[in-house]
Amino acid sequence: MQFHSKLAFLTSCLWLAGCVTSVPKAPQVRADELPMYGAGKQAGAAVTAARDGSITEAARSYGSPGAAAQALVEQGYRLQREAQPGMAMRSFNQAWLLNPDNPEVYAGFAVVLEDQRKLCQAMSMMDRAISLHPPTFRGIYADAGRIAARCAAEDKTLPPEARIAATARSDEWYRKSEAVEPDKGYLYASWATAYYWRGQYGEAWAMVHRSRAAGGNPSPAFVEMLRARMPEPPSS
Repeated sequence: MQFHSKLAFLTSCLWLAGCVTSVPKAPQVRADELPMYGAGKQAGAAVTAARDGSITEAARSYGSPGAAAQALVEQGYRLQREAQPGMAMRSFNQAWLLNPDNPEVYAGFAVVLEDQRKLCQAMSMMDRAISLHPPTFRGIYADAGRIAARCAAEDKTLPPEARIAATARSDEWYRKSEAVEPDKGYLYASWATAYYWRGQYGEAWAMVHRSRAAGGNPSPAFVEMLRARMPEPPSS
């Protein structure tokens, strides 16, 4: 039912005695579509089922739990790119059971959560990924900086001190990325988005120009969003 049809139906109920409405319950999310299977009894049952079934088979097929975990991480990213977040989360969960020390697992959780606009939860997952041991895969610090910036800008429930802390965390991760990330074009394009969400459009343009100078290709859609806020200045 379209939104305007629902609104018309509810308005008519105000004038009709005996009109009874019920609010449908939100569908329950499966435990294996929550990071680390969620919590509580449902999580325990899902973990047991996974360990007894597909996890054991995956480890056998790939020769070791670590190899199976990495294959499942790659599968999770592919599924997320194909707009199958539930299946992606299941793959990341299976990888987590096989190798909970793999930082890419938590970065995978963060990718799905970011797409679901659960931005501060995603930030926590990136924090966990980075804290395990120094990760080396491409873009993790830049991705962490972007997610922290979005958490600070978009989560209106955050108290001021948490918003300031998330912004500081974003800056910290971008500075770290600048020191270790070989793909500076990707880094500066990401950093531009963080400045955009803060309303610092001049700084965002400066990062767009730095990205281009480093061989990057900032998203045309993002550049148009930025241009709508501030005309592009000449590059220095």
